[in-house]
Amino acid sequence: MKIAIRADGGANIGMGHIMRTLVLANELSKIHDVIYICRVDNPLSEKYRIGIEMVKSQGFVVKTIREDFILLDLNNMEADLLITDSYDVDEKYFDETKRMFNKTAYIDDMNLYYFNVNFLINQNIDGIDFDYKVNNDTKLLIGPDYIMLRDEFRDVSEKYIKEEVKDIMVTVGGSDPHHITEQILDYVKMLDYNFHIVVGPSFEKDNYLKDFENLKVRLYYNASMYEIMQNCDVAVAACGSTLYELAVCGIPTLGLIIVENQQGIAKKMDELSMIKSMGWYDRLIKEEFINELNYLCNDFVKRREMSLKAKKAIDGNGVKRIVKELGLTYDMDRH
Repeated sequence: MKIAIRADGGANIGMGHIMRTLVLANELSKIHDVIYICRVDNPLSEKYRIGIEMVKSQGFVVKTIREDFILLDLNNMEADLLITDSYDVDEKYFDETKRMFNKTAYIDDMNLYYFNVNFLINQNIDGIDFDYKVNNDTKLLIGPDYIMLRDEFRDVSEKYIKEEVKDIMVTVGGSDPHHITEQILDYVKMLDYNFHIVVGPSFEKDNYLKDFENLKVRLYYNASMYEIMQNCDVAVAACGSTLYELAVCGIPTLGLIIVENQQGIAKKMDELSMIKSMGWYDRLIKEEFINELNYLCNDFVKRREMSLKAKKAIDGNGVKRIVKELGLTYDMDRH
């Protein structure tokens, strides 16, 4: 079967859509022909370049569509199944693509439309709270049972929680246009911990973070997230998909809301005591942040409780369940 994945990544829109669909793409490509369909705006633009390069680095063919002619160009694409992970959609998009392709799927976060698709996927922990408007025969794949995690985050051993915190991970996503990492480093520069800072692929080229690098601050480019998480005691992270990786690794985390679709995730995981949400990044107060970080680092019982609850909530096998529910396993596809 030929499967097309419609997703974009870049400095302004982040890399979340690309990174989570790559998990699904790698699983599907074991027995199917998988291609990507990505936007371009003009030949000289850098807008979507990083996302396209990331997809190609994983060995997938990328076919491009024009930013202002998405539906027109999609109509010329050949695939049996179109999986879309993009916010640049509306109800017309779902109606038209349903007509173009034998089957369609959409990976959602926000529940903004009537979804005329065969499969609706929402991996987020708050997805189970949404009342989706869909067709009677639309299959809903909703909630943490469908979280898409890379191979290294499956079957992770229980985290050993140390009495004394020494190493703290800081990660705000694939891009950081608001310089949140710089803000956090400025807040914590007097604290006596080792900070492990993830520099995403879409961070600004003239890296302002180098001014902070010292014996206590280490910067990671092309980071192995799993290795960093295994070596850290606590994390400060954006409330996107990285929270799920931190959860299966059992890392107690302070969460920052950076974009709107992270609000529900932060609220739900905070309510379940899986993380401590610090709210929106632009409303962060230095004293409050430092107090919460120190409190978490100094409270062994709280960290252990948070670690156990987070790990128990997510088993890491979501992508396999999605492939099975899509009917794309060996048995279903006569392999």
